[in-house]
Amino acid sequence: MIDKRRILAVTFMASFAGVLLQRGGYFFTHDVLAFSQSENLWFALGFGVVYVLGAASSHNLAARFGERRMLLAALAFLVLIHLALAVWPSAHVFAVSFIAMAGVIGAQWPILESFMSAGETPLRLARALGRYNLSWALSVPPALTLAGPLIASGSPRLLFLVAAALYAAALIGCRALPARPPHLDSGHAERPKADRLPRLRALLWCARLAMLESYVLLFLLAPLMPEIMRGVGLGVSVATRASALLDVARVAIFLGLFLSARWHDKSAPLALSIAALPAGFFMVLFGTSLPVVVCGELLFGLAAGFVYFAALYYAQLVENASVDAGGAHEALIGVGYALGPGAGLVGTALAHGAGPGSTAYVHGMLIAVTPLVVLGTIAATRPLLVAKPAQVLEEPETPPR
Repeated sequence: MIDKRRILAVTFMASFAGVLLQRGGYFFTHDVLAFSQSENLWFALGFGVVYVLGAASSHNLAARFGERRMLLAALAFLVLIHLALAVWPSAHVFAVSFIAMAGVIGAQWPILESFMSAGETPLRLARALGRYNLSWALSVPPALTLAGPLIASGSPRLLFLVAAALYAAALIGCRALPARPPHLDSGHAERPKADRLPRLRALLWCARLAMLESYVLLFLLAPLMPEIMRGVGLGVSVATRASALLDVARVAIFLGLFLSARWHDKSAPLALSIAALPAGFFMVLFGTSLPVVVCGELLFGLAAGFVYFAALYYAQLVENASVDAGGAHEALIGVGYALGPGAGLVGTALAHGAGPGSTAYVHGMLIAVTPLVVLGTIAATRPLLVAKPAQVLEEPETPPR
């Protein structure tokens, strides 16, 4: 048996360390390395492309070398690359390290998701994934909160040393895992029946495409957050904490989905989330006051959290907790990592260098982002229109363990 508490601890530490650079890194480049908004967007684009490659290759690599071995190798690499950044925190070393670690992180998450999901029956799977999602999501607000003071401390190398120490602790925690996670037999009595699979696949693709849209929008916002927060009057130490409110909302929805199974097999929550994503996004991107930006973060975080949880739950349920299920999930996230900054680059080019709040900036971003929002909304909604009606599940709802 797998010690799921060990997986949760590793997930928290790996997520905390990853956020320090994946989200806090844009504040580091903006405030320490003096990168422009466009340069931050180019970095985010490169990260997304390489992340997709890592996620897409995770299944084949795990099948060849074993899940535990792959996980240990990934974490060891991340320790070394953050130590290198602590020694040489220059723009060139940061650029190479930031892109290189994207592929490793992209391959790491599907393996952790497989370990957490393996061997669980459908209802227990939702509980397991609830704990998993809470473990990584709870790390994001404190990581962003810590990133600001570390960057502003006068010794920004601390940002990389803290991340290296967390990855080292995660590495130690993974050593006791089995070589491969155990899975339910395909004919297990509690696996979904064949007549239920078409609806589950429709819900899966609805959630996946909505999640893709959410990550496109989220990682268009992430490189722009330093400028957005400065535009509403916040310095770097406070700005990183304010930008974490989106993640606080995501934790809240994860907790709600963990505590109740009433959303399983339902279309309405997905439809509401699809509508809320662009509304919250545009409030953050174009908000000219702190209350509007904060409300947008909270709305976007709730919607993004729901579609993420639903996409991972339906993927692991339909595909029996395979690394391939997590690989496809993470690959779509990586596509969002790339498309979001790509749209941001188009928008900033159309704005001709104008900053947030200006008419040229609003027009440029609207032209760049609106087609992605419209296409993403249509694509995510279509599977709901062809899905068969929901069936009453035979599994009783039980209180969380």
